[in-house]
Amino acid sequence: MHKQHQFFQAADDRSGQSAFCPNCGQPITATDEFCANCGFNLKAAATSQADTTAPASSAQSATSQATRHTRQTPRHPLPKWGWITIAVVAVIAIGGYLYGQHYYQPANQLNRDLTALKTGKELAKQVTSTDPSLKITTDSVKPMVTYFKKNRKSLASLASALKSNSTNDYDIQFVKTGKTWLFFDKYKLQVPSVYATLATNHRNVKLSVNGKKVATSNKTNYEHKIGPYVPGTYTLTAKGTVSGHKITNKGNYYLQSSGNTYDLDLRTISFTVTGAPNTTVYLNGEKEGQINSSGTLALNDVPWSNRMMLSGKYKVGSQTLTSKKTNVSNAESTDVDLKFANVMSKDSASDYLSNIFSIIDSYTSTGDLSDTSFYDDRSLDDYFVNGTDNTDYKELVQMAKGYYDNDDIWSVSYEPTVLSVLPAADKQSQITYDVKYKFTNSEDDRTQVFRYTATVEKTGGHYKIVKISSAQKIQSSTSSDDSDSSDD
Repeated sequence: MHKQHQFFQAADDRSGQSAFCPNCGQPITATDEFCANCGFNLKAAATSQADTTAPASSAQSATSQATRHTRQTPRHPLPKWGWITIAVVAVIAIGGYLYGQHYYQPANQLNRDLTALKTGKELAKQVTSTDPSLKITTDSVKPMVTYFKKNRKSLASLASALKSNSTNDYDIQFVKTGKTWLFFDKYKLQVPSVYATLATNHRNVKLSVNGKKVATSNKTNYEHKIGPYVPGTYTLTAKGTVSGHKITNKGNYYLQSSGNTYDLDLRTISFTVTGAPNTTVYLNGEKEGQINSSGTLALNDVPWSNRMMLSGKYKVGSQTLTSKKTNVSNAESTDVDLKFANVMSKDSASDYLSNIFSIIDSYTSTGDLSDTSFYDDRSLDDYFVNGTDNTDYKELVQMAKGYYDNDDIWSVSYEPTVLSVLPAADKQSQITYDVKYKFTNSEDDRTQVFRYTATVEKTGGHYKIVKISSAQKIQSSTSSDDSDSSDD
């Protein structure tokens, strides 16, 4: 490192012509290149000092200029379009948050989930389960959609329970599953997982669920566990050969809770269906035949299952009426009557007409219609639509009063016999019946049989006659002490 030398001018040297050697201190002149006393290189020392001083001065000058430049740079205000952009972004952010707050309200999420449950659209996205083995997919939730589509009242009951945060029969819960968009709670329908057991009674029986094979029995009294499944309607099937006959036990089952065993035994049963002639009979949705003119249809060696739902369809003009469904699994060697809504059974119709003609019989004997209300606790007019204004009511009363007033007739008895009860349009039914009239007088005994069809409907909890067809004479006979005669 070189020592930095400085040249010092004498304090009284005002001309600037004299100086001192930086090495030995002897006086020197400005034109000297070497010190006369010590030989120090005065020119080289002067050049080195100039080079050192110049950069420092330049740096100080540049710093000063930069400082002045910085202080002089003006501040520009934010342009108008910048403020507009900020405002638009703020409005979008606030609007998005308010919309999301409304959209993700639990009540609104529940309504969307229930709609998905009703239609099946994107339901898998709205369903969850605590069972990691239960895979929630579009296909796995279809049985649940199938069930609630066919059972709207059940869906309404479930919706009511979920909205009131109460328990329900389906063990379906509305639960929070996390966050969406960081701010809003996410809810889903939590369903239980269903595990069940299929049982059958023969070897080599193929067991399937919704058409997918799950097992083949390798022994009698065979059982196989299935699951997990989403609760819903499933088609359980067992196919096999028994004594050379191919038999299928197939039925739709509502799998709701775990631990149940479903009997898919292969066997047959036989029974007879009774009902309105020309009614088409169905068993588990499959057409079996049509009830004949005698009102019966024999079903023999029908493959058995523990859920054999019997139903019928009856055409009335342009309308097709469907009967109530009846489980005939335990109907071996019995008669099963198909029942239609608002249609009396044949036995009920018999009791109904017996009550009416008991009142008519009493009126014929006493001539006092007010004394006939003790039958079935109903007066005669209560059996007719529009009561005493009903035309057929008036004709019956007039007939009975005429027999009472006729002195040639000693007594009259009435014996109604129901032949059939058929469904009719507009929630009505038709009762076809015969009435046997027995007249006793001084000369002979006369018997006459007439056939009628009464149209009845259920009003206010009671069946009432709308109208009665004209009488059709079926039989007439007369007996006396001397001879018997008849005309048909």
